[in-house]
Amino acid sequence: MNETIEIIPESIKLVKLTDERYFSKEYGDYVSNSKLGLIDPSEGGSLEKYKAGYSGDYNESFELGSSVHAMVLQPDEYHIAPIRKPTGKLGLFATKAFPFVVNGTISKETIDKISIDADYYAGKMTDKRIETALNACEPYWKDRKEYEQLLKKGIDKEQIYLSTPMFEKYTQCMLGISENPKVEALLYPKGLLENAEVFNEYAIFAEVNVTLDDGKIVRLKLKSKLDNFTVNHETQELTLNDLKTTGKPVKYFMGNWVKQPDDNKVWYDGSFQKYHYYRQMGMYFWLLACYYKHIGINYKYKANMVVVETIPNYQTKIYSVDGKQIKKGLDEFKKLLILVANE
Repeated sequence: MNETIEIIPESIKLVKLTDERYFSKEYGDYVSNSKLGLIDPSEGGSLEKYKAGYSGDYNESFELGSSVHAMVLQPDEYHIAPIRKPTGKLGLFATKAFPFVVNGTISKETIDKISIDADYYAGKMTDKRIETALNACEPYWKDRKEYEQLLKKGIDKEQIYLSTPMFEKYTQCMLGISENPKVEALLYPKGLLENAEVFNEYAIFAEVNVTLDDGKIVRLKLKSKLDNFTVNHETQELTLNDLKTTGKPVKYFMGNWVKQPDDNKVWYDGSFQKYHYYRQMGMYFWLLACYYKHIGINYKYKANMVVVETIPNYQTKIYSVDGKQIKKGLDEFKKLLILVANE
């Protein structure tokens, strides 16, 4: 096979960007690591799924992970509101309905549309279910409306609303992070004469030419959203860090060998392998290295996963991602990119 992938150096852009804009239609035709999962056969992907795009399934635990990310990496921009919303899909329904409630009464037609959008009894909102939902959401709507009226006089941050169970987990996660001083040192490294440059929630955009076996060249656009990376000019090191939350014991995140009764050991994959995080890190690592090479900086590179448990004991652990894992991820990334170019 003679397929090759060549990045176009002048196309690489490093941009501070909100999630809303990054995930908007503006960059909808860009290929991301998560989108590659839709075409990856080993993840149940296919060309049809890739073309169809994301299904948009909701899970309240995603809000927990997003909250931890926001408050660790962007504390000057976000704030955890003191108002608690309902749990689960009812909480999503309550959030989506709030703008309508603030502007007046909410109609039956609007309730039906929001229930479908939130997948809360989608298409099955009987009068009884509507009454139950409205009664459960009313305290949240009332408290949030009063709170946001007060906000106009002071706090200039985006508010994050969590349910009581998610807020309790969030509090424990943040405590676990604070109890591990290595996290702060890794994400915000200090220097002897000057501190390292810190980049939180930056996006990288680039274009590549994929040359196929038949000689055809396909231009593809790539995008990645990096949690955190640092550039230490004193030590000449560039460090890529990715923050993950996990609902399993943190010690299993990278996979582990388990001793069997016959004294043999069997390898069990962790979330790092299951969710192909090695591919994510390989792609991010490559794009970042290409960007800095293009602007004339050739430092040593490192990569880490900062993993936070969302279950007791809410531990936080840092795992180094080695060159072998980066290479495996980069090889898989390129293989899937060629599949996209062939579609």
